[in-house]
Amino acid sequence: MHSELPARPGAGPTSVHQVATAERGSFCFASCSCGWAAPGRRSRERARRDAEEHLAAQEHRD
Repeated sequence: MHSELPARPGAGPTSVHQVATAERGSFCFASCSCGWAAPGRRSRERARRDAEEHLAAQEHRD
């Protein structure tokens, strides 16, 4: 996972999902290059888990 959000979230669908986490204040956010974004979490671990669950769901769709 990366420590920054994509430059342009939702800029267009891609076949490769690249998740990222970013902190804003006391919240941590997870997002993906496909435009998906999780709600802000106070727990970094929970934000990482959101990203992992997104990737797992995409693998099952393929």
